[in-house]
Amino acid sequence: MWVAEKIWPGETAFILAAGPSTSSLDLSRLAGRKVIAVKSAWKVYPSADVLFFADGRWWREKGLRPGTEDFSGLIVTTALEVGDPRVEKIKKTAPTRFSGNPAEVALARSSTTGAINLAIHFGAKKIVLLGVDAKPAADGTRHNHKLKWPWPLRPSCWKDQAMEFEGVAPSAVAMGVEIVNANPDSAITTWPRLPFEDCL
Repeated sequence: MWVAEKIWPGETAFILAAGPSTSSLDLSRLAGRKVIAVKSAWKVYPSADVLFFADGRWWREKGLRPGTEDFSGLIVTTALEVGDPRVEKIKKTAPTRFSGNPAEVALARSSTTGAINLAIHFGAKKIVLLGVDAKPAADGTRHNHKLKWPWPLRPSCWKDQAMEFEGVAPSAVAMGVEIVNANPDSAITTWPRLPFEDCL
């Protein structure tokens, strides 16, 4: 099993999720910054340092995951059944709080939770969330990557994610980690919601 190392001590990390709000952002402004892409969000920013996913079925969908020449960063998962040699595997623990153990990340319903925990293990002191919308765009678009998503929206999906974020948020404060949501219109109100420009 893989263990995270403190490679970003004191840095600001950007967690890029798949919400459609990022479609209006100039993500080229992330160049030179520390970025973790969540699942298929790698498609909109293939220069991310890390790709994190928790869903083994997602990796089995070849149209969603990156090919060997599409993404050169570190790939980490809690899906222990994945056997691809490109992918590092880390233990998953219940999201009662963010884990302080670099051999595990906390999550249940959201890979974003695990990506945040990974950034904490890397030593980030500020984490900026991108594409954490918890709702579709006005035109009904659910994702920023425009890839064909094979699964229907689970009715409680966003509610479950919101509850998960609420549960782990106090532990980030206790760890001295600041988290902000770079979408003023996000349905996730757990963390301060700020314009992207204010988070750079």
